[in-house]
Amino acid sequence: MMMGHGTSMLLVTSAVGYWTLTAAGKEKGRVKTLGQYLGLLIIVLSLASAACKVASAVKACQMGGGMYGNCPFTGKPTGSSQPAQ
Repeated sequence: MMMGHGTSMLLVTSAVGYWTLTAAGKEKGRVKTLGQYLGLLIIVLSLASAACKVASAVKACQMGGGMYGNCPFTGKPTGSSQPAQ
């Protein structure tokens, strides 16, 4: 399994967060403040989930495990002495 699965979901959630930020900017008072915090939270959570996914994949390659025994970055079986292409 190659790395990159779920990238579209990251883009969608980041776009929703950005849209929420821009829509909230047109409001006034508490609605504006709440919308800005909510939009920022959505963006931060989507980026944090991507960072966790990358960290998990790196750890899987280092530990010799990973999904189906393959490194998500190279697609090669873990523990292989062949260089990544």
